[in-house]
Amino acid sequence: MCAAAVALMVHAALAQADRLELDALVEEGGLILEEAAGLAPSSQAVAQEGLEIASAEKTLRDEVQALNRDITQFNAAMAEQERSTEELQAQCAGQTEDKSLVDSCNARITGLRDQASKLEGERPQLRARQEEINARVEKYNAWGRDYVKRKQEQDSRERLNQNDGEDWLGRAKKLLASKEFAAWLAQAGSPAACASEQMGDLAALPLHSALARAQACLKAVKAANR
Repeated sequence: MCAAAVALMVHAALAQADRLELDALVEEGGLILEEAAGLAPSSQAVAQEGLEIASAEKTLRDEVQALNRDITQFNAAMAEQERSTEELQAQCAGQTEDKSLVDSCNARITGLRDQASKLEGERPQLRARQEEINARVEKYNAWGRDYVKRKQEQDSRERLNQNDGEDWLGRAKKLLASKEFAAWLAQAGSPAACASEQMGDLAALPLHSALARAQACLKAVKAANR
């Protein structure tokens, strides 16, 4: 076999390999884009749920702070009640003929009893609030743990798709810059999907936008060179 014939065979083999690479890139790029489109709704849902969790956390934090403030005020009122009671006992102990002192002591006793009754009514309300908030905190924590797990799974799938897309785009750019592709492009009549305004600066685009444009160009060239 002469050298020219061997060269022709090698050239044909290389051309066939390039064509197979083009076919594989078109198919693989489509699959990556389909996967990205399939991930988009769940990604949006996870992002929205993250906002809802953050809002729920703020609401709970505000309510816990309000409850703690009310408990502090309640405890201070109880301490003041005890101090006032001890003071009353000290000042109003024993027998006296002083009617004004008796009236004053009786009035103070009535006031302290009313205050004690009010405080005792507040105690179960505070306890009920505390139990209700604690239950919601537990529910929120369970929700948060489940959300973190699901978000990590979603992030993992998105990273894999991102990595696949970056790898694909690197191989596609290499083919797009090759002499073989320039020849295919000319044979295809320079389809609109491969125009400079579409392919001018893929690096400036978001990954999947760049991938979609490159894949559209490759797909158009493939279709025109069947």
